[in-house]
Amino acid sequence: KFSRSDIRISRIGEGISGTVDLYKSKVVPTFRYAVKTYHSKEKYESKTEYVARVLTEYNILRQLHHSNLIEVYKYEVSLSGEVRTFLEAGSPNLYDLIRSVPASSLDPKGMLCIWKQICDGVRYLHEAKVCHRDLKLNNLVVDIPNRTVKIIDFATALVVKDNEPAIGIVGSDAYIAPETIEKIRYNGMEADIWSLGIILYYLMVVKFPWKSARHSDKKYTAFKNIPDRPQSWITDHLIPPPVYTDEGLEMGKASVLRYLPAESYPLASYILMVNPTKRATIRDFWEDEWFSSIDYC
Repeated sequence: KFSRSDIRISRIGEGISGTVDLYKSKVVPTFRYAVKTYHSKEKYESKTEYVARVLTEYNILRQLHHSNLIEVYKYEVSLSGEVRTFLEAGSPNLYDLIRSVPASSLDPKGMLCIWKQICDGVRYLHEAKVCHRDLKLNNLVVDIPNRTVKIIDFATALVVKDNEPAIGIVGSDAYIAPETIEKIRYNGMEADIWSLGIILYYLMVVKFPWKSARHSDKKYTAFKNIPDRPQSWITDHLIPPPVYTDEGLEMGKASVLRYLPAESYPLASYILMVNPTKRATIRDFWEDEWFSSIDYC
């Protein structure tokens, strides 16, 4: 299916690790695929070190096969040392797709179906002992004919061995968990769960709850500031009257949960636990009555 005379259609992505272009096969005209070309090696790296680093993504993906994960086909290393991986084509990304239509036209049930597919992909990853660490709408592509969402960009993914912690801040500010900012070492799977909570909020509200989970972000700080009142409302599915900070920002989890389906409060509250050791695991999703009721597309 691949040949040197294949036709480059367009640039479909660009990030920290490299660029992604969409190609059309000349041998099989109906076959399209993506090629990720990695940025040049750092000055401190040898060619061998560089190739080993950028092929981490390929080596993780080639062992993973799931309908909600992008497939990898092969890789090439040129004589000049340029590394390219050949991937299943997926376009557009979910962020661009949502922003291309009026918010009023988005169907909440359809958005929840999309979210469940994403969660299904993450469940497979976590069961395979892989944490993604950069889950975001831009790293989710839509196979429109098959109504399937696929997770892409495993450049910062890790295979977790013997509960080894992840190190370093990676990902995009709006999605990253607070512990990735506050700690040198953290659990990458717990951080993935937080990102799923932010994605759920965006799919329902079409905006982010805050710019980043940092103490300098007033909306996030208000969310962390739990008012002195019974928390039974979470299981009762009844949003209490808001309590505000001196700056007029609503305090506590109600500031986020009131925009989500009422039945989601117990699980959503558990997903967005600031303390990662108390946060839901991906297995908890499938034990939740509301989540189990979400239809697959």
